Amino acid sequence: MSHGQRHNLPGRTARWAVAGAVAAALTLSGCTGGGNGSGAEGRSPEGRTASAPVPEGDAFYDPPDPLPPGKPGTVIRQRPYAPPEAEAALTPPSHTVLVMYLSTGTDGKPVAASGLVTVPDGPAPSGGRPVAAVDHGTMGIGSACAPSRIPAFAGLQDTSPVGKLLARGFVVVQPDYIGLGVTGIRHPYLNGESAAYATLDIVRAARGIDPGSSATTLVYGGSQGGHAALWSAHHAAAYAPDVDLKGVVANAPAVGFEWMPALFAQQDATATTYTGILLLLIDGAAAADPAVKPAELLTPAGLAAADRIWTQPCMAADPDLPPASDVLRPGADLGPLNAALKASAASEATIKVPVLLPQGGNDVLSNLNQTLARELCDKGVDLEFTYYPDQGHTIGDAPLDDAIAWMDARRTGAPKAAGCLF
Repeated sequence: MSHGQRHNLPGRTARWAVAGAVAAALTLSGCTGGGNGSGAEGRSPEGRTASAPVPEGDAFYDPPDPLPPGKPGTVIRQRPYAPPEAEAALTPPSHTVLVMYLSTGTDGKPVAASGLVTVPDGPAPSGGRPVAAVDHGTMGIGSACAPSRIPAFAGLQDTSPVGKLLARGFVVVQPDYIGLGVTGIRHPYLNGESAAYATLDIVRAARGIDPGSSATTLVYGGSQGGHAALWSAHHAAAYAPDVDLKGVVANAPAVGFEWMPALFAQQDATATTYTGILLLLIDGAAAADPAVKPAELLTPAGLAAADRIWTQPCMAADPDLPPASDVLRPGADLGPLNAALKASAASEATIKVPVLLPQGGNDVLSNLNQTLARELCDKGVDLEFTYYPDQGHTIGDAPLDDAIAWMDARRTGAPKAAGCLF
């Protein structure tokens, strides 16, 4: 494995490359229907059992009103998850559950979230099963853009992080994040706090589904999910002290998005390719912070396009986006937006657990994430940066095996040199 070299902070060209990498993550095919399965009663971590019948089909994602009482991580409802055979090929005997659970919104109030929990069959070992969260990359911001609603992206294959972790005895949880999956809530895209809470609370929910789950926890994420993994580490001790987080893997985490508003404020025509990314960021920031007001930031054409994002097919490009010169209102106050994006930048996270940051050399985020790794190291994070020159934004089998082995070593308490390793 090669080791990265230190690079200067990126200039304007590299910043455009950041936007291009994020844009590339949104070019996959559109959404399909959600998982299916027969109803089952939900059980909270405290042992309470839900009495209401579990809705069938996509009605599962409509949260009860009012929400039931309970602590974050309380299971609201659950049912077996049975995607088409073509989308699932897990060899280890296991069962997957679609779950709705309580979490915390960006306003501090209870909110419903959804996700998947995959549990190995058979009795748990002495001390319980470790839990691994797998945080997904960008799929869109509409409620249908959730892995649990798109079987092809639910990761239920032996070659996926889910399958590889399951083979090592982990209970594997996959949060949809707040506002993806569950209806009636807007997704605060790339908001670090929201992603962390959804991740930590589905770890808690796993205990209500599998009493054999222990507090021992690792988090793996890529792209948007890598960003979520870092912020899960930031918030774990204060928000979820009952979750014994041993470390996180942040593969090519989303980085540099806080520069986007300033680039568009220049009205440079070359920014037009990345208009969709800016609008995602504005929509996501507005969902998290009422001080961010799209109507005050965007031209009529920009606002119309931003509104369409909430309902367009997942991972699909909008063919009618305006040019960069007709997106932001001239003289618009970007202060609240810039503050919201800066607050969730990966470099702002304070992390007290070990971090593995794998990065492909063929990814335009490569230099930026080497810089991020150095910045986190300078803040005292115990971090290992692993550089794979032939890999792209998504790492392949051998690097993924390295990451899973690293997680298993942290789970077992294997010795690790303190400090940073490049």
